[in-house]
Amino acid sequence: MAREALFPTRWKHDKPPSIEAFMANFHDDYACAEHLARKRWPDGFVCPHCGSKKGWRLEAKPWVWECAGKGDDPICRRQTSVIAGTVMHGTHLPLRTWFIAAYLAATHSNSISALQLQAKLGLGSYKTAWLLLHKLRRAMVNPGRTPLQGDVEVDESSIPYYLHDGPSGGGQGKSLVGKIFIIGAVEKHEGRTSGRIRLAKLTEDKRRYIQPFVLANTAPRCTIYTDANRSYVGIPDRKHFPTNLSAKDALPAHESFERIHRVFSNLKRWGLGTFHGFREKHLDAYLHEFEFRWNRRRRFRSTLDTLLGIGQSLPRTTYRDIVGDTSEWRQAHKEQILAMVSPERREAARYLARARKIDILDALEMVGPIRSTRPYKRRLLERPVLAPRRRGEERSTARYRHPPRPPMIAMANVA
Repeated sequence: MAREALFPTRWKHDKPPSIEAFMANFHDDYACAEHLARKRWPDGFVCPHCGSKKGWRLEAKPWVWECAGKGDDPICRRQTSVIAGTVMHGTHLPLRTWFIAAYLAATHSNSISALQLQAKLGLGSYKTAWLLLHKLRRAMVNPGRTPLQGDVEVDESSIPYYLHDGPSGGGQGKSLVGKIFIIGAVEKHEGRTSGRIRLAKLTEDKRRYIQPFVLANTAPRCTIYTDANRSYVGIPDRKHFPTNLSAKDALPAHESFERIHRVFSNLKRWGLGTFHGFREKHLDAYLHEFEFRWNRRRRFRSTLDTLLGIGQSLPRTTYRDIVGDTSEWRQAHKEQILAMVSPERREAARYLARARKIDILDALEMVGPIRSTRPYKRRLLERPVLAPRRRGEERSTARYRHPPRPPMIAMANVA
């Protein structure tokens, strides 16, 4: 009798398609838009404004549908985008680029860096690839996810990091010098297998930061297994079994808490191998990505749709939303901000700042943009966002197909 493997094959139950098959299924923006339309409207187009089921897709914008009204009511004519509420909301990149990026991120075992993605997709800017990956990471966290159930191991760890002007090494013990504290929880399954995980950054290794994490990420009446840290004592509605690792006959920490230590070990190796170390500012995004990969390590089909943000109603995310726009950042980049505005607006802001005795950046927001008197010539795009269709290709699937056009009759050569 064959014994069941401790760690089954990753793609045993949900094998992803090959690159060739994926490219064939999503060969252009039209095919990507049709996939999004099927996911958004499984039973056909439904206008979110008036509820009408009559509408058509715009040829110039394959991801935009226009409503045709309902019954005797006035014609709605509202336009609805299939990328609204997804990570692609407001994008200027082709839809196929997003689909390929999501496929690479979902099937790449050790994730993919922005520099690798830039080369794979042929993007001209590293900033574009970096922003694309961070938008995908935003979709990796489902706001309605359920907390961990059953038996849960919880522990803390630290990740060393080094700054250009910081110390050469991290502090010892509970010192915060050169270290980032993190906390993790993992479900205990039969044998040595692990279930879902949760990770978060800790401001300090103190009770007021540890207990809220446990309460938010574990279900009531579950059982938590921790070390002898007093911060876990008194968590309401949880069974608590601490283990004193300092006892004479106690097992090592990596044996007593094998699952959570395996999570921390893989996380640190993943961060060093793929990103060459974490940075404190975006650590939460990388922790969410590791959670996503761990919890969906043997599922592909739902992973691709989750990465694209299908069905999550995500808000539009900009570059400034990710990197932040705090007052400290604005003061540190004051000269760069002033150099980007027009000379007329800059002079008006300086006059207002002197008159009211306020900061010039605050005055810049009060002044607002000034309309230039110079003639403006719109710069034409170097390439169209949507590639033209090749002759003979179908324009839509059977469910969203327009009335067929009459075939072109070849003219006989009468010369």
